[in-house]
Amino acid sequence: MAKRRIARIGAIDPIYADAVFDSAPPVMERAEQRGPQPTPSVTQLKPDAPAQVASPVAPIAQEAPRVPPPRATGNGAMTAHKPARAFSITLWPLTRHKEDLLALAQAGYRIELILSAAMKSARKTFKPGPVYVPVQKGDTWAAYSIRLQKPVPERILAQLAESAKDPGAMMATQLLRGQIEPLWLDALDALIVKLKAAVP
Repeated sequence: MAKRRIARIGAIDPIYADAVFDSAPPVMERAEQRGPQPTPSVTQLKPDAPAQVASPVAPIAQEAPRVPPPRATGNGAMTAHKPARAFSITLWPLTRHKEDLLALAQAGYRIELILSAAMKSARKTFKPGPVYVPVQKGDTWAAYSIRLQKPVPERILAQLAESAKDPGAMMATQLLRGQIEPLWLDALDALIVKLKAAVP
């Protein structure tokens, strides 16, 4: 059997090579280059593209957890008391003051100012106490009156009610009238004597 002759490849035909490479699809190269790229300077930016500056982002503050207020129990709401209670009490001069006050009014004094000055003097010495004092009976002159406004501690009012053996029927003004009224009447008597002495 005759041996097959092995073909040898000689020099490449340039015309054939050009035809092969021209017919092959083109190889696309990546646009990005290998290695780090230099950051474009300000002058390299396009004039119509405004530079964007990234604003710093403030950290989000975490809200503190809310602690619910303590719930008041039913018993606590019933037993809670205010530290003091404001009250207003009206006082009238007695019938025996009528003649002197009218005479002072004829001399130019104003009766309402006389009553107010006497109350101002009585307030300096008035301090509500825990012992109940009964009201002194007397005929009042209802043409004029004076009003006292003063806060009184709740514990004093409770002690006054206990001292008066009151089961809860008396008002705060009734419990306190017996303490302030004598002071005011004494101050009014002393002021009337002083003013009468000043009248020519």
